[in-house]
This record gives sequence, C-alpha cells and structure tokens, in this order.
Amino acid sequence: MTRCKLCNHPEKAAIEQGIAARELTQAQAAKIVDCNPAAISRHMRVHVAARIKESMKPEPVEVDGLNVVNALLESRARILSVYDEARQTGDMRAAIQALQCEVSQLTLMGKLSGQFSDGAQIDILMNPELYNFEHMLVETFDPEERVKISERWLRMNEEN
Repeated sequence: MTRCKLCNHPEKAAIEQGIAARELTQAQAAKIVDCNPAAISRHMRVHVAARIKESMKPEPVEVDGLNVVNALLESRARILSVYDEARQTGDMRAAIQALQCEVSQLTLMGKLSGQFSDGAQIDILMNPELYNFEHMLVETFDPEERVKISERWLRMNEEN
C-alpha cells in the first residue's frame, strides 16, 4: 500500500477529476484529503501522469494482417543491430545512415502513438532530452570517430 494520502483516499477518482477539470484547486483537494498541497501536486505529477502515460501506449494495429506496432519494433531492432555492427567495424557512413533510419522510425512511432502530429511543430533541437541523448551518444565514440562523424554531418548539411 502506498503512503500517498490521495491514492488511499476513498474519493480519489472524483478529486483527481475535479483537479483535472479545474473545478477543484490543489489547495482545496489538500483540505479534503487532510494533507499538504505539495502532496497533492506530487500525486498529480507522479501518480496520475504515470497512469496517463501507461494508458497512451500504442496498441497493436492490424493493417491487412500486419501488426504495425510489432513490425515497427522489429524493424527498429534490426536498425539498431546494423548501427552496432557498423560501429564495431568502423563504418561511420553506415552508422550515420542507421541513425537516420532510427530517427525516421522514432518519428513514425511518435505519430502512431499520438506523441507527434503533423499539426503544430515543436523545436526538437531545444529539447533537453534530445541534447542529453546526443551528448551521451557522442561520448560513446572515441575522439577520432567524433571528428569523422562531425565532418560527415557537416558534409551532409552542406549537400542539403
């Protein structure tokens, strides 16, 4: 059993719904539950967000007998395998192409899961998670490989 007072409250669903609909403030909910408003805020940020995220996972979609989600996941595994092999053999061109395929796969997966849309655009370059991923990825290469990758990316950007 969790220590979260709101999780253990008999009116949990109604309180969460009231907060989500802005019919109830977190301070009002804290009085009902008899806890600190910070505890309500933490509950909404951690527990409710986790349930929403879990409910938004893509379900398998059948298209002409093909399970699209599973096929996409299998394809992604193959791309990552090609990337690993290319890195091990020092084939930076193949490694970069595999990374480009991975970006396309992630975009498609985002669209299928509803996390990306063709509507409003988000400046992904400003996303701190992407920056951390890029930094972690670059750090996996030795310094000579980093130079080769940087040169290749520069040439690719000049071509486009």
